[in-house]
Amino acid sequence: MIRQTQWLLFLLLLLTATPAFALPTLSISSPASDGVFVLRGDQMDGVAGLDISIAYDSATLANPRVTMGRLAQGMMSAANPGNPVRIAIVGTRALTGGGIVASIAFDRTGNSPGIVTLVTGTLIDANGRKVAMAQPLIVNPSTVVAATGSGAGAAQSAQETKSETAQVSGGGMVPRSLPVGGTVTMPGQETAAGQEVIAAPEGAVVVETPSSREGAPAVRKRLPTKKAQLEGEQAPLDREENPPQERENPAPEAAKPMPQLTRPVMLTSVLDSFKTFQGERTPANLIALFRQPPPVPYNQLPPVAIADGKATVTLVIAMATGDVTPSFTFSDCTYVSHRRTEAGWEIQARPKRDVVKASVTMLYGGLRQEFPLTVAPKAALVQGRSRQVKESDFQRFLKERGTPARPRFDLNKDGRRDYVDDYIYAANYLAQAGAQVR
Repeated sequence: MIRQTQWLLFLLLLLTATPAFALPTLSISSPASDGVFVLRGDQMDGVAGLDISIAYDSATLANPRVTMGRLAQGMMSAANPGNPVRIAIVGTRALTGGGIVASIAFDRTGNSPGIVTLVTGTLIDANGRKVAMAQPLIVNPSTVVAATGSGAGAAQSAQETKSETAQVSGGGMVPRSLPVGGTVTMPGQETAAGQEVIAAPEGAVVVETPSSREGAPAVRKRLPTKKAQLEGEQAPLDREENPPQERENPAPEAAKPMPQLTRPVMLTSVLDSFKTFQGERTPANLIALFRQPPPVPYNQLPPVAIADGKATVTLVIAMATGDVTPSFTFSDCTYVSHRRTEAGWEIQARPKRDVVKASVTMLYGGLRQEFPLTVAPKAALVQGRSRQVKESDFQRFLKERGTPARPRFDLNKDGRRDYVDDYIYAANYLAQAGAQVR
């Protein structure tokens, strides 16, 4: 007896213990089982940015509509209603505590309350570093059928018990909470009446019921769910008392047409064009690399930006992105502002100091388009003189390359004279001349 008490105390401590360093946790559930799913974040201390994808069963849910929650107030946010639903949130200050991140209202396409199949996410802190997080938790509403007795009496007493079931992505089903006045049984678990839930094919729960005669072999019965009844199976009760569901619910509305979206394409940066260029390296040929028309309608203003840590660039994106505001991520540059105009989206960013490569990525309608920026560190094109650079200076730069041991005009200070130095010189040459390269 003493040993049993010690084991009970030990288990109680395990169940009630709280980790000293709890990881941020994302969870999603539908409390009312009405097609509205609530995304929560807990232990979110130190988190300043979230990138979350939520996949759902399109056979039971459609037309997602995202509303940001209290936890995202004061932060820049955007959502792309596709499958998966993509939610991006970023702020200048870190979060504390937990709360509602967002709610997603779906149109239910059938009698099912709906199923979320997968939740993935990436968290960052205020410095852009990735924050470790716990496994996201999915709580899907489900129906469990229990029966007592056997034969017609068992069918007469069958009742539906609703419960929330916690499903960890990539794992199995775990009881989340018990319904009032009901029981929840898992596969392989024996109930108080001696019934064992042995399988759940196609959404139905199979129970093994003892025979009414003592010592007779058990009889396995498959109790069809409402979904199975709609597909033509005979209901366990009389049809006059339980009419088919299609009589109760009106036919679902026709699916709304998807908005037209500009398809993403692979873009080549000017720096990469310098790397693969095989022609004669002359000022005219190198400048022509800046004039390559992009295959998608976008423009950078100014066409060449000097990365001094202060200057900004503006991207004008004339792409069809749907009705929802896209989300944007920034590589080697920082966000300044964004707005929507008649010409399209205008995104202003500030390249980091002395970078030769930066980009802005747009997420829209489940699609991803990356825009490489034309940026270069500031370089002295005319050494020892304060005058306007000329084409003859450019020609001398291309001609005087030095030796591998002592490279001439090593503008990025990497000990080599290569295409990167040619790119930096050409970019500064165009920026100082004020040339319109696009």
